[in-house]
Amino acid sequence: MAIVAGKFIGLQRNPTQIGMQLNSGEFIFKNAKGEEYKVSFRKPNRKLYGEDCDGVCTKDKIFINPDRSDQTVLNASIHEFAHAFFWDKKEYEVAKFANTCSRFLYNHCKWRKIK
Repeated sequence: MAIVAGKFIGLQRNPTQIGMQLNSGEFIFKNAKGEEYKVSFRKPNRKLYGEDCDGVCTKDKIFINPDRSDQTVLNASIHEFAHAFFWDKKEYEVAKFANTCSRFLYNHCKWRKIK
């Protein structure tokens, strides 16, 4: 989730409890199977994923497009983290989960990115 860079109000915790936050703004974590992922806030490769890509999860990396709205960055973070933990789920299931979580956190809880 947006714990990725510890930049959302209400999500800041000790990075060692969740994963390792790097000085470069990247974040490393392990899923439930112990597989390691590195999360980066950078645009996914448009040649591979198209112009309008908000985020991508590969076998060991997550890229979140930082040039999106706060709500879209939150949604993409939840969405791509869900893929890292639940590869067996269909895309519509991951999308429904991420959309529901991000709407709750952004609209109901009023979580915002710290500038």
